[in-house]
Amino acid sequence: MVTYLANVRVESRAVRRGVVVSLLLAVALWLVAHPGSAEASRFGPPWESEVSVDQAVVYSQADPSSQPVGPLTRGSILVVLGELKGADGGGWTKIPDGYVHSSDLGEIFTPWTAEVTVPSVSVYAYPFATSAIRRTAREGDLLRVTGVSAGLEGDTGLWWATSEGFVPLGTLRWATNDWAGWWQLPDPSEAPEGWWGTVVSQTNVRVAASTNAAIVGSLGAGERVKVLAEEQGDVANGSPVWYRIDGGRFAGARIHSSLVRRLPEPKPNTTPPPSRYQSASWIVVDRAASTLTFVQDGEPKFVTYVSLGLAGVATPNGTYSIFGKFIGDRMSSRTVKDPTHPYDLPNVPFTQYYLDGGFGIHGTYWHDGFGTPESQGCINLTWTDAAYLFGLTTPAVPDGASYAWAGSEGATPVVILN
Repeated sequence: MVTYLANVRVESRAVRRGVVVSLLLAVALWLVAHPGSAEASRFGPPWESEVSVDQAVVYSQADPSSQPVGPLTRGSILVVLGELKGADGGGWTKIPDGYVHSSDLGEIFTPWTAEVTVPSVSVYAYPFATSAIRRTAREGDLLRVTGVSAGLEGDTGLWWATSEGFVPLGTLRWATNDWAGWWQLPDPSEAPEGWWGTVVSQTNVRVAASTNAAIVGSLGAGERVKVLAEEQGDVANGSPVWYRIDGGRFAGARIHSSLVRRLPEPKPNTTPPPSRYQSASWIVVDRAASTLTFVQDGEPKFVTYVSLGLAGVATPNGTYSIFGKFIGDRMSSRTVKDPTHPYDLPNVPFTQYYLDGGFGIHGTYWHDGFGTPESQGCINLTWTDAAYLFGLTTPAVPDGASYAWAGSEGATPVVILN
């Protein structure tokens, strides 16, 4: 029988889904770089797919005459271990519990909210058990799952990637408690109206404006958040005002207003690209100020704080053009030159590549250090800022597609200044 959790809610679409959570971890996996492909799975398994038909059947072998293992309903999420041609000549997808017709599935990029099912589990910085432990999650705690990763540094297990770190498969299920539905990703249209603040002291981050609401993590003093809305909630420190925030790890969650100090607004920079770049709009990244400005017809349309490359992997200055866009893309230390540490980040949101070597502009779910160097050379934005900018630039991603390459029509220039 297939092990799965049915009747669950996908956070950004509020639809019901099931989640296949396999307990079969004795599978050695590896990531194989394959830049010629265009999906997030282009770097090899594992990845997530969902059932796109009313009912799919899991078989014990890639053969419709083999023993059925169990049915899956539309929207069930599967961990994909590979694809192959079956005995019937058709395409089959291998999952931990068996095989499914590939035509019954579609790759997904949307995160989902899970709850811990074991008494406690360590949340690791990277997908291997000898990496640093970021926190210990207890049974019932909520985590935002962003995808699935293979182990690194000799680890042969499968790991759920979350916005807090990595936990082994088999320790989570889709969140069913009443608080889980409050933790929704913001709409991209909210990005231009938000304002930036800094956290003044260690604070719990909650799913709702209540001191009783589930805690999804914490922010430390000095970390930055983008405030999208004020909400009335439980009185704390003499005020009922809470902030719904954008950011990396906790986009769409809440913190109390008394714990945020407003920052000066980021200043726009409209420096134009060289004249050979024929475009009515462009992006300017000011490395000294850690800001990004989207310029349209010479006027700033959007400006925000970003995180840039760490020492030794600095974001390169110069003028470039966006040549490829992905709704979600895998970023792995196995595909870049001289990384500072091993990493595997599935479904990096709203990625826009502008320079060979993996340099891109993208959303970030693993840190909240905006305004400070944090990346391996990329330009890191919050979830919502990245989604909003993705919709402004060219090449445009067609409806129903997950990626686009620049064509003869050209693409948005990116000016990166010292």
